[in-house]
Amino acid sequence: MGIPNPLKKLQDALPLVRYPAVYTPPIWPAEPANIPILFIFPPSKQAITSLDAECVKYQAFLAFSNYEHVTRECHEPEMSPSGQLPFLMAADGRILTGRQIIEEVKDKAGDLESRLTDAERSNLTAFTQLAETKLDFALNYTFPPQLFTMWYDSRIRDRITFPMYESLYPWPLNKILSRSLRSEKTEWMLSRRAVLKKDEILDDAKRTLAALSTLLGSQLFFFGSKASFLDAVVFSYLHIILSLLALPSHEVPLREAVMKHDNLVQYARRVFNTFFAA
Repeated sequence: MGIPNPLKKLQDALPLVRYPAVYTPPIWPAEPANIPILFIFPPSKQAITSLDAECVKYQAFLAFSNYEHVTRECHEPEMSPSGQLPFLMAADGRILTGRQIIEEVKDKAGDLESRLTDAERSNLTAFTQLAETKLDFALNYTFPPQLFTMWYDSRIRDRITFPMYESLYPWPLNKILSRSLRSEKTEWMLSRRAVLKKDEILDDAKRTLAALSTLLGSQLFFFGSKASFLDAVVFSYLHIILSLLALPSHEVPLREAVMKHDNLVQYARRVFNTFFAA
């Protein structure tokens, strides 16, 4: 008699049954040939555009530049070489982020700033830096409950911020990832300011908005009748502040600060209706 095979005895006792797959990933929709793809966070329920300021900024910049592309929703920042959204898949398959996107668009669609004078270029650099520091900080800063915060004010955090991230993942991963991102935001802010004082940060934002309002004046865009990269930056913050922070029975100081400048409000609405609402 042969020696019984232990593995066969186990298989006979516990037969392996193959079941059909529980989940089959959907087939990625076919894209037109040689059309670049901009990957962004999915839009929020309160706005057509993404909740993320960086995504809105590059959406606007590509629209201002008349750069032919399609937009695709994405909730996996790790797909990007930088680990952040948005990123652009160029027509030749290159994956571009940040400044690379700007250079690619300028190369293919032209430079929006080529018409600017040296003085206007200096203003563009200065005001872009101002907006990207002061307004971004105010948008993400940890304010107490009576003030605004994307990550800590429970009324805004639970209604707007967390749902965008948590709706993309199953439990409990959604809770872990959203709170991990919240910790990253806190570390980023503390790396730039040792002490976080709400009054100072809100005052910085107010002064920035006043300066931008003065620069804009009655013009269509910040440097005349055509948009620049500064317009993409400022619109991204104004759009999020005006559209997402209009909470019923709840005054948001950062939104109130924007509403005091009618030209900025009308500017944000005009840009949205022209480039996004269609």
